[in-house]
Amino acid sequence: MAIRTVLAIVCVTLAATVSAQTPGGKPGSHSCQNPGEHPGKLASDQNRRKWTSDANAYLECLKKYVGDQTAQYNAIVQQAKPYADAANSATDEYNKAVRSLKEQADRNN
Repeated sequence: MAIRTVLAIVCVTLAATVSAQTPGGKPGSHSCQNPGEHPGKLASDQNRRKWTSDANAYLECLKKYVGDQTAQYNAIVQQAKPYADAANSATDEYNKAVRSLKEQADRNN
């Protein structure tokens, strides 16, 4: 349980550090502009073309945002990996020690 808490603190700290270094603000926000409702088939060709262009720009913006956020996430995971590995190693050592000490106690009782 304590290991999970430590890992959570490490991840939050690393996320805050990366977020502070990342232009574009906090995770979860983007500046992509939704094109709004389709103008309909009775709208002028110019209005429909503008909406199509705006919709494509919106989708590209979202795709870029997803890529940027994924890259940030991967960077955080890579930074946290040594801590997770150390915690897992210590957990394994703890579990082995508990088994060994229990076996020793059982043999001597």
